[in-house]
Amino acid sequence: MHIHVMRAKTQQNRGILVPIGKMIQYKEMRQHPVLSSYLPETQWISNARTLRMLDEYRTVFIKPNYGSGGTGIIRAKKLGRRYEIRCGSSRRIVRSHAVRRAIKTHRRPHRRYLVQQGLRLAKYKGSIFDVRVYMQKPESEWVISGITGRVAAPQKVVTNYRKGGHAAPLSKVLLKVFKNDRTKMKETLDQIIELSKMVADTIDKNHPFRELGIDLAIEKNGQIWIIEANPHPGHKLFKQLPNHKMIHNILRNKRRIER
Repeated sequence: MHIHVMRAKTQQNRGILVPIGKMIQYKEMRQHPVLSSYLPETQWISNARTLRMLDEYRTVFIKPNYGSGGTGIIRAKKLGRRYEIRCGSSRRIVRSHAVRRAIKTHRRPHRRYLVQQGLRLAKYKGSIFDVRVYMQKPESEWVISGITGRVAAPQKVVTNYRKGGHAAPLSKVLLKVFKNDRTKMKETLDQIIELSKMVADTIDKNHPFRELGIDLAIEKNGQIWIIEANPHPGHKLFKQLPNHKMIHNILRNKRRIER
């Protein structure tokens, strides 16, 4: 199963919400000497690019440059000489000459789209998952207020809360993925924390946010990928965790930011 999820970015600017496209954020992170190697390939969509990336990665995700909650994401998958195009509950199998048309039926007019490398995600209890890191800047430094696994609903190709995704303690998820290897779990957790801080500092250079929901993915081989940084993250996911320490941290820091 493959996934790549990215949500819309918005920027607070003189009291007005100014949208920030996914491509701008991707390009900003591409400039970073460390982060660049953790980003899946992302291009503006064209038929030639889509087919080339399908040859290379077998699966790609097509998504609007502006969008949120996993809405409107199209998955294209190469199945031998044919291609599967999925969006929501719709699924079509077509030949290469019909890929562009099949994708276009799901695209909204007057919106720019990206094509993105699909990832071979690790699974937890039979479902794909990703990682949500909730970062806040109550004073001058970024702090991690919460971190959790986000598990997709059965048969879903996106993990979003609005699409039925649910929280699971990340250490528990990673221990299952790494077959109880505590050292590997700890190394991965440390790497996720380090990358998240780098992402926050990078985004912070150009956009004056005080909160970021950073999403990362883990492949079956343990490789970590940065999905995105969402400046207006939802916190309801953290209410689902058995320990309420993280949700209390988030709400306390929200109050400090608002002051």
